[in-house]
Amino acid sequence: MRARIETEAFGDASNHAIFMVSGWAMPKEVMRSFALRLGQRFYVVLANLPGISLDEQWISRSRIGPNYDIDALSEQLIDVAPKEAWWIGWSLGGMVSTYVAARRSSQVVGLITFSASPSFIQRDDWAQGMALTDFEAFVHHVEQSPAEGLKRFVMLQAKGAKNERALIKQLQAFLPIQTLNRAALIGGLRLLKSLDVRRELSLLDLPNLHLFGEKDVLVSPHVLPQASPAEVQASLPHNAEQNREINTLQQNLVLSHCAHQPFLEEEEACVRLIENFIDANNP
Repeated sequence: MRARIETEAFGDASNHAIFMVSGWAMPKEVMRSFALRLGQRFYVVLANLPGISLDEQWISRSRIGPNYDIDALSEQLIDVAPKEAWWIGWSLGGMVSTYVAARRSSQVVGLITFSASPSFIQRDDWAQGMALTDFEAFVHHVEQSPAEGLKRFVMLQAKGAKNERALIKQLQAFLPIQTLNRAALIGGLRLLKSLDVRRELSLLDLPNLHLFGEKDVLVSPHVLPQASPAEVQASLPHNAEQNREINTLQQNLVLSHCAHQPFLEEEEACVRLIENFIDANNP
């Protein structure tokens, strides 16, 4: 049976493994440069969410509809992930990775997320998310014109970035316009609306690092208690003493001047943070 999840791998399979999950509507190619960089030290498997791909042949060969039920999606990802891997998820991919890490911890060594809110939508006891009316308006936009909805999403992702125009052009080049799967877009949005991993986050008993952009307009950098932007630079270890400082179960850090995709905007800083966090917490 054809896999529901499209992946590609980088690095030596004998190294510590990383499984990387992209975000809503954005193909894995957005994270490829970052995955290649981490692949110099780790074995990295990079995954799309279901129904998202830039490969027209892959889409045409795939006869399985995208399934965004959280438990079914978790199993699909586990099926293609290396065993005993660090999971790195961006945005919706980070929320799903948090769910898997908490509920299937035997499959996950540690968790790292980018721009991932425990709940993307505001709730009665959660004011940090997007207002439901704003979210529903965006869903309606995507339903009426998926391509235009994606372009609007790119603008929101890049808003506030230091090099906003250049980042917009970079992200637009990755939009899956030619392989657009409306069911995957709507399924992902429904999951974003329903998914709430606050309990899972509180139950994590493995190392977890959460990175946010200070200028992100989609996910508030204040959804978790975290260090200041200045402290991020101080947390980049250059010696054993600093390594011990980050050897704690959870780290929540804000990267100044970044918007929704710090791994693109500050690739080297993110690589160093992740390498040092993994080194400090690998068994």
